[in-house]
Parts: sequence; C-alpha cells; structure tokens
Amino acid sequence: MAAMFHALARLKREPLADLPIAGHLNQLLAESGQLWRDRLLPPLVTLRLFLIQILNGNCSIAALRQLGGIDFAPSSYCEARGRLSLQLLQSLLQWMHTLAEGSFGHAAGMIGTRVLIADGSGYSVPDTPALHAHFHLPRGVKEGVGYPMGKLIGLLDAATGLFVSLLAVPLFQHDLRGVFALHPMLRAGDILLGDRAFCSFAHVALLNAKGVFACLRLHQRRKNLSSGVQRWKKPSILPAWMTPEQFECLPDQIDVRLVRHAIVQKGYRTRQVLIATTLMDPTQWPDATIARLYGLRWQIETCFNHLKTTMKMNRLRCQTVDGVMKELAIYLAVYNLVRLMMLNAAARQHVNVARVSFIDALRLLLARILGLTGVPHLIINPDRTGRHQLRVIRGRLKQYDLLNKPRREAEQEKAEKGGENA
Repeated sequence: MAAMFHALARLKREPLADLPIAGHLNQLLAESGQLWRDRLLPPLVTLRLFLIQILNGNCSIAALRQLGGIDFAPSSYCEARGRLSLQLLQSLLQWMHTLAEGSFGHAAGMIGTRVLIADGSGYSVPDTPALHAHFHLPRGVKEGVGYPMGKLIGLLDAATGLFVSLLAVPLFQHDLRGVFALHPMLRAGDILLGDRAFCSFAHVALLNAKGVFACLRLHQRRKNLSSGVQRWKKPSILPAWMTPEQFECLPDQIDVRLVRHAIVQKGYRTRQVLIATTLMDPTQWPDATIARLYGLRWQIETCFNHLKTTMKMNRLRCQTVDGVMKELAIYLAVYNLVRLMMLNAAARQHVNVARVSFIDALRLLLARILGLTGVPHLIINPDRTGRHQLRVIRGRLKQYDLLNKPRREAEQEKAEKGGENA
C-alpha cells in the first residue's frame, strides 16, 4: 500500500515548474461539472499515465503498468481514459498555447503579427467496424489487408511552434471542410499559411470576411500564372464543403495578389512556386517578404514528422472514434509540452529554438513526469541550414512477404498448397 501511495504521489508532480497542469485540470473539471469518485485512477493520474504512454512511443497498457508503478487492469485504465472528455483535452491544448504566446510571442520577430499554419496529415487506426465505417480504407486497399486511415487537420502557431487546435476527419474528406471548422480559432489581423489544397475562391473570401490575411500556394487548376494582382470571380458551382447559405453570402469577386518565387536550394522538388496572398501592399509586403513568410509553412511538416516518426503517431491504438480523437489530442498536448521545454531551453541557453534537440526535450519531459530530475541543459544541434540528404535507408528490411489478401484466406491457401506438395 505504501508503494501505491508513493507511485500516485509521483504521478501528481508537475512536469514543468511554471506550468501548473494539476491546478488548471481541476479548474476545468470544476467548470464542466464533471464529478469523479475517489478511486485508483483519478483525472490527474489518468492524464499523467496517458502522457507517459505517448512519451514511450504509445506503448502497450501492459508496459504502462510498469512505467507508472500502479497495478491496474487494462479495462480500468481504458474506462478512466474514456471519462476524460475531449473538450477538456482540447482546452488543455489551447491553454498551453495561450501561455506560450504570452511568454514567447515575441519570437515572431520578422513581421510582428500572428502567423498560423494549417495542414493535414494521415494516420492509421485499428481495423474495427466502427473505425472502418468512420475513417475508411485507402483507395486500392482490399478488405482485411490494410488498415483504415484518418486525417489530422492541425493549426500551428509559427512564432511558438505550438498547436492551437486540431480536427480529426475521415481520409477522403477535403481539407477545406476541416480547416473551415478551425476558423473560430482565427482572429482579425492573423495571417494563415497553407498549401494549394486551401487555395480557393470560397476559402479566401471567408478569410477576408473574418479580417484574416491569406498566404497560400496557388491551386494547380488556376492556369493564369502571371504575377501581380488578379480579380477572381465567384464560381458558379457550390463547393462540396459549403452550405448553400454560406455560398450565397460570398462576394461576387475578390482581389488576390500573385507572387512568383524561385527555389534554388537542393532537396526541393518544386523549382518555382506561385503564392496567392491577400497582403496587397507591395511596399509593406514586398515579394521577398511574402516568399520568406510562405517558407514558414515548412514548420508544420517538421512538426508532423516529429509526431509521426519520433513519437509514433503514424499508428494509433484506440478502437473507438471518440478514443482516437482523445489519443490525437494527447499527442498534440505532449508535443506542445515538449515545445515549451524547447522554448524555455532556447531562452535559457541563448540559442535559436530550431537548434534545440526535440528528442532530448522529449526525454527530459518523460523524466520529469516519472518524478526524475533529468538534465535541464538540452542538447543543441549544429546549424544545419541548407543541409540536403538522400531519403534512403541503409539497413535492410526483413524479407517477409506482404499480405495481399485477408489473413484467413492466405493461411487456407498456404495449407492447401502444403497438402498438394505432400
């Protein structure tokens, strides 16, 4: 019993001295009116166990028992996670961003206004009937062979590198339908960066109505490639992601400025990029500044790489739609915590945050949550600006055949062939 109390006390410690998660979580629970009985896995302990699980590469619940030091049944932990509301987890995500914005918002430097980046990325989920029906299989994948896939639409603050919000949508839902749901997070005067999937008349017009500036890569269907100011006319066909009422409120035409940017750096497939922007003043926003601004969009690609490769978010474990949403919210919450550690280390060690090691900050966060001191002085990577490496691996993969039909059919076929050979 003493060991149990010690483990619970260790799990209740704050991972960051200046980030009172416990107090804020209790406040959110009180505001929501959600009541928890006094049990082995209260909200704070459940949240910490969830964080530890993600920090260890989304390990199994059996491994989490040892890491957390609490002997609980897997079903009890799953039920406790189910009692954590998605709204509460998303509120934690936004709260961390607000704290970082107040402390590190000056990092925007170049332009002095808030720049947000929108993008989507895929992930796979278990092949359960509920997830199969909601997320769907990728095109060309047979039933019983591949796994359903979903899409995460994220909104990232370019100044702090923290996620503001997220949305999980089915694989074949258009990105614009998802990013429109994130529009309430935008404020007048913000600049939204995005790739060509977000560049459409309707989306730019909606951003104009909110007083938000757009800086997007020009969609490939627009054939007029000359630079300068263009006037786009309202399309005659209703976009699939809009309601007729929203479409009716759009203006008949909008003015958009096109900026051509040449890319000469090695490792980039695209040699020329056309940027569509509503930052119309060429004196305040010259072409070179627009090009540098759009270049910030690559930050979110790096973030998704950290999430999917380093933190193993490419394959989720939860077997319900609600569970998948919470798992994604915790992944982004962990990412934000790591990013806060990187920002603190950059200020303390007087370096650019881009040079602070993400994996070292991840390990320090895990040590803090486990009740260890860790090494606060994080590893500083060399300046690798302009580095180009081939995207190949040296280690040979094991020579297993790929499954190209349902497992039971493959086993039966192999058994039949074995009988013929005998």
